Amino acid sequence: MISGNKGEWSELYVLVKLLSDGVLYQADIDLKKDHNNAYEIVKAFKNETDYTLEFQREDFLVVLKNNKIISQITFDELRTITENLYQGILKGKGRSFEISEVKSFIDKALIQKLKANSSQKADIKLRIYDHRLAKETDLGFSIKSLLGGNSTLFNTGKGNNFIFNVENNLDKSLDAFNQYTYSPPDNISKISYRLKELKSLGAEFTFDTIQSSQLWRNLKMIDGDLPEILAWALYYRWIDREPALKNVVEKLEEYDPLNFYDGKYSIQRLYEYKLKRFLTEAAMGMTSETPWLGEYDSFGGVIMAKADGDVLCFHIYDFNIFRDYLLENTMFEQPSTSEDPENPGYINPNSKKNYRYGWLYSEYDQLKFKINLQIRFIR
Repeated sequence: MISGNKGEWSELYVLVKLLSDGVLYQADIDLKKDHNNAYEIVKAFKNETDYTLEFQREDFLVVLKNNKIISQITFDELRTITENLYQGILKGKGRSFEISEVKSFIDKALIQKLKANSSQKADIKLRIYDHRLAKETDLGFSIKSLLGGNSTLFNTGKGNNFIFNVENNLDKSLDAFNQYTYSPPDNISKISYRLKELKSLGAEFTFDTIQSSQLWRNLKMIDGDLPEILAWALYYRWIDREPALKNVVEKLEEYDPLNFYDGKYSIQRLYEYKLKRFLTEAAMGMTSETPWLGEYDSFGGVIMAKADGDVLCFHIYDFNIFRDYLLENTMFEQPSTSEDPENPGYINPNSKKNYRYGWLYSEYDQLKFKINLQIRFIR
């Protein structure tokens, strides 16, 4: 029996739900159904390890393996399978779980795996009737799931650390600083507390680099200013305790750390535009460690599996709506710092996550501070 996490099961749920409904609706800025924009589902494709499955909508669902019919499923059956998948995802526990109620369907359709290959840009490939072009078109979509909780838009990793140089003559040792700032008052994050303490001591921060050279190149591929913009976005997120991306953007526009505006008023919002581009590319599949080529051939957009089970899309035609949605509905997350509570300022030898950030350290007599990047949907 196949097992997977909520995100992996969501990919199968989206496939079955769309085949059952036969239509994919466009979402508006509030992630509600736009009844004036819908795409008819003609067929779906699923790549398995050594063969391709096709799911064709006729009077019933026809499943083909390498162009040969292997099973036929009524739409009443398919609606039951859809509901079983939805309930199974909501009830699923742990990092990986089975949904026994859909085993018969998985076996009948010869499905071997839940998740698309990581080498593929699209999580699902559909043949839709495009009403704007008045023809059938094969398009790939990325899938983002809000089933069972708010999903991650941009996953963390040990290479996601943005490294700052800290210019400051501490009046105490590094160990002493990290020790007394490890447990801050008033439930403030230790990252925020440490940054505020350093600022109160007159420290000046300058962005140095990103730990992952591949992430640096991926960001540069999108926009040459993005590494530094994201660095300052993370800094303001923690020192001003503003996790929401839309609020951090306002800080960037106000403080102008890259001096885009030279102290003058501008109708252009450069920080907002560039961060929206990053969020959009992340939604389309850009990760930290896989080279991002920025290619969009046959890419249709992003499908959202909502918490209530509805499945909507942001078609590439309407990506301005999607960019606005991402900015309004994402936040900077705090992954585990991997810091040792018994020895602040050092890695916890028992930590399973090796992110190593959030404390002051010295490298070649230069004080440094790392902040990790992870972004999650708010709703």
